[in-house]
Amino acid sequence: MNNLVAKIKSPIKRAYHYLFEYDFDRMSIDGQIAGKILAYLSYAILHHAFVMITYYDGHTDIGQISRRLSAGRFVFLCSDNKILKIVDLDDIFRVDLT
Repeated sequence: MNNLVAKIKSPIKRAYHYLFEYDFDRMSIDGQIAGKILAYLSYAILHHAFVMITYYDGHTDIGQISRRLSAGRFVFLCSDNKILKIVDLDDIFRVDLT
């Protein structure tokens, strides 16, 4: 029974690590061009990947992009509080894939 609990905790620990214990040494203070941000967001939609979005005001969100509304607007599902947000491409400073 103890081995079963260890097997269950292992994927949960890995998911927690990727979502909430982000490696800040890998982060960059450089912004990205709109084309690169758009490519990362499109990749995240197709592969259901988690992304960390950094906004111009320094605020960050971790979650998934669920759909594209228009050329520059996306629906973002936050991973920590399960809230849907509409994200504008002009407000994004940087996108990092996890």
